[in-house]
This record gives sequence, structure tokens and C-alpha cells, in this order.
Amino acid sequence: MLTKERLRAILELLPPRISVLLENTGDEIIRRVDEIRLRAQRPIAFTMAQGDVFLSRDGGFQSLPKDAVIIEAQELRETFLGLCRHSIYAYEEELRSGYLTLPGGNRVGVGGRTVVRGGEITSMAECSSLCIRIAREVKGCGDFALAYLHDGTDVHSSLIISPPMMGKTTMLRDIARQVSDGIFGAGGKRVCVVDERCEIASCHQGVPQMDVGQRTDVLDGCPKSQGMTMALRSLSPQVIVTDELGGAADSAAVMNALFSGVKVIASAHGTDIDDVLRRSDIRALVEQGAFSRYFILGDRPGTVKEVLNESLNLIYSKDAYR
Repeated sequence: MLTKERLRAILELLPPRISVLLENTGDEIIRRVDEIRLRAQRPIAFTMAQGDVFLSRDGGFQSLPKDAVIIEAQELRETFLGLCRHSIYAYEEELRSGYLTLPGGNRVGVGGRTVVRGGEITSMAECSSLCIRIAREVKGCGDFALAYLHDGTDVHSSLIISPPMMGKTTMLRDIARQVSDGIFGAGGKRVCVVDERCEIASCHQGVPQMDVGQRTDVLDGCPKSQGMTMALRSLSPQVIVTDELGGAADSAAVMNALFSGVKVIASAHGTDIDDVLRRSDIRALVEQGAFSRYFILGDRPGTVKEVLNESLNLIYSKDAYR
């Protein structure tokens, strides 16, 4: 849930005249916002489940950009510098990946001119846009999936398949927490979250801003393939949790973990099993029997639409219970 304190922290990131306008908008409406989009000399936009809306001059939301509130370039620059605590150099490591992670777990994507040295991006300058992605912690959102993922003593290696913005990362986080702390009368397990995009645990200065469990180690900002290998070498996990598999290196690391006796719970972008099977890396994992549970999300955020077993047979369908 987006608490009043977290909501206040988000408003404090914005230029004063913008935050004052938003204070006139009801908390319940703002809580439905997934992203705040600030683009220099253009209307301020908000991403919500039903689509984009824009900030009106009376502090409400409107569906079209015409006559919406515009953020000035200078306001955007000041906001960017404020997020960096007026030291872009101190945040270069994150900026070269295109984002900043803030206290509370909110992440800010940065658009602008990239600084390139030796053919590699080293930082970001002349900020032209900011995307404030609002982190949400929904404890219990993984309960339904866990009924199929956990057999009472152990967990199934599983793949969560979901279109963007449908809650897969939020669900992964809750699954990591519950597996780590113990569920269904079973003891907790040692979990390692390989958090390449810094979204599952949302670490800030080494401290997870989200509850990922008492027995959980986090490799923050670490490439998935390398992180899974590092975890096996030094953290002795029983379960590895990671987000958005992509590429042959990730698939090889998953298989290496499984051959080492470690369960893997991961996610991939897609609308259904056929969609992800078009990707050679995911298809290779399926053909090798990497996962014994597949969860298809859809319809609305956090909703499990289908569950498949290792043979890709349907063992749950939301449509069957309508």
C-alpha cells in the first residue's frame, strides 16, 4: 500500500508549485498513480492503470494535454539536481544505467544527454525528462501463487510471465519475503535476490527499502547472470529470486543454479506461454525442464490468470471460475 508518509515523500521530490497543486488532489486519486512523468517544457503526465492523464491547473487530472500544467526546463534541472543532492558525480554509477534509486524505494528514470567516453556511457547530463516510478509494497499479493508454488516443504522453481505494469515485480518481492520468513508451517529458506534493476528490494545505500524477508541477501544492481553465479559461490542460497530474464547468459545461469540444487523463481515479459516460447532463451529453459510452475498474469495488476505445470498443462484458469 502507498502510505501517507510515502506519498508525502514523493510530493517532496517535485517542484514546490507542482506539489502544492497535487495537495489539492485527493490522496486516494494520487495513490492510483504508477508513474509521474516530467518532460521539459511539456505537460506533466501521470501513468495510471487506465492510461495517461495530465495535471490540470486546478490540481486535478485531465485526459488530454491541452492547457495542462507544463514543467519549465529550469524547474526540471533543479528537480534533477535535488534528486542527486546537487552532486551528479556521486550518482554517476547509477546514472550510467539511466536511473536513480531514492529512499523509500522509488526509482527515477532519467532522460537527457548521455556522456560517452571510450565508447561507454559514463554519466547523464542536461536532463530533459524524469520518470518517477512509484514503488509499492503489497504484502500478501503473492498468497494465491504460493498455494501452487509451495508444496508445504519446498518450493517449485517457477517463472512468472506478465505484460509490463501488471505487478510481477511486486509479486516476486512478496514471494521472496514469504519464502524467506517461512509459510504454511514450513521454516524459512535462505533466499538471494539478484536485483539487477534495483526494483525488487529497492536498496538505498545498501539497505533494502522493501521487506524481502529476514533470511534474504540482496545483490543490488548486479547483472543477473553474474549475480546468480556469485550467489552460488558465496551466499549458499536455497532459493534465488530474480526479475526479467533475458538472453542466453541468464538462461545458462539459471540452469547452473538448478544443477547446484538451488530453486529459481524468476519472471519474464510476455502475454502467455506461447509468447515467451518465441524467445530462444526461454524456450531452451522450458525444454530443459527448468521450471515446474508457470504463472501467467493479466487482466489487472497482480491477478494470476493461469498456472501451468512442468509439462505446460493447465492446472488453474481464472476463466474456469468466472
